[in-house]
Amino acid sequence: MKKSTALICLLWLTPLTLSAGFEVKNSLGKMEILDNGKVVFGWQSTPIQKPRGGPQFSGSAFIHPLRTPSGFTLTDIQPSDHLHHFGVWWPWKFISVDGQKFNTWEIQKKQGGHAAVSATVTSQSDDEIVLKLVNQCIIKPAETELVPVINEETTLRFARLDKDTYVLDLIVRQTPVAGKDIEIVKYRYSGFSWRSTPDFKKTNSKMLTSGGHNRDNANGQTARWAMVGGDVTINKKPAKATILIMSAAANDGGTPERLRVWNSKMGIAQFINFNPVVKGAQTLKPENTSVSFRRYRVIVADKAISADQAEKYWKAWKK
Repeated sequence: MKKSTALICLLWLTPLTLSAGFEVKNSLGKMEILDNGKVVFGWQSTPIQKPRGGPQFSGSAFIHPLRTPSGFTLTDIQPSDHLHHFGVWWPWKFISVDGQKFNTWEIQKKQGGHAAVSATVTSQSDDEIVLKLVNQCIIKPAETELVPVINEETTLRFARLDKDTYVLDLIVRQTPVAGKDIEIVKYRYSGFSWRSTPDFKKTNSKMLTSGGHNRDNANGQTARWAMVGGDVTINKKPAKATILIMSAAANDGGTPERLRVWNSKMGIAQFINFNPVVKGAQTLKPENTSVSFRRYRVIVADKAISADQAEKYWKAWKK
C-alpha cells in the first residue's frame, strides 16, 4: 500500500511538460525545439564546431534540422557537393559595400558571411514557439578584419498546424549599418534557400510550383510557392513527407521572387532558392521591401500535399 501511495505521489509531482508539447533548449551552440522530447527544429546560434572542409566552413545563422512531426529530417548541411550549404539559410550571394563587391554566400572564400549574433525566446506554449533572431552580414576587407555591414532582425515562429504538420514563419528585416551604402548584387541565386535531405532523390521526390512548373522547368520562374514531396521511410516504414515554401514578396509589394532550382540532370538532392535579384541589383534601404523586409512560410508535413491544398495554405497565409 505504501509503495502504491509513493508511486502515485511521484507521478503527481512529475511535470507534464516534460513529455507534452514544445520545449526549447540550448545544446552545443544550437537552440533546439523539442516536441514531446524529440528534436524537430534547430537554430545554429554559434559557428559550428569541426565543420567538414576545415574552419573556413564554420557557419552559423541557419536552420537544421527541420523535421516533420514523425521525425523525418527535411534538411541537410555541408553535403559533399556544396560544403557551404546549410539547411534553411538566407545569405546574399554578392553584396556591394560602398562600391566594393563581396561574396557572403561561399564563406570559404573568406570575403564575408551571414552570422548569428543572438537568439531569444519571446513566446512559448505547448504548440508554438516564437524566437527573436539577431544576425549580421559581415565582410572581410582585410585578412584580420570582420566588419558588420548589414544588421538583421528576424522573427521566427514555429507552430503545430495539425498532428502531422508544422508551420515555420519567418519575417526577415535588414538595414545597412549606419554610414554604409549597400547594394544586393544581381545574381542567379541569392537569399532564402533550402537544401534538401539526401533522401529526396530524383527517383522518389517531385517538385511543383504555384506556376505549375516542375524541377526541370521551374528555374528562373516567379512563384508564390514551391514544394517538394515524396516517398520516404520513417521508422522503417514507407511514408510520405512534403516541404512547402511560400514567399510573400509580391503580396507585400516587393519584386516577385524568382526561383533557382536544380533540374533532375544534376543527379543530386533538391534545392530551392527564392531570389529577388535575378533580374537586377537592389539597394538595401527601408523603402525597398524586396530586400529589406521579406516574409516566408514553410510547411513541413508527414503527408502528400496537392497543388490545390498548397494554394489553400497560401491563401490562408496571405490574409
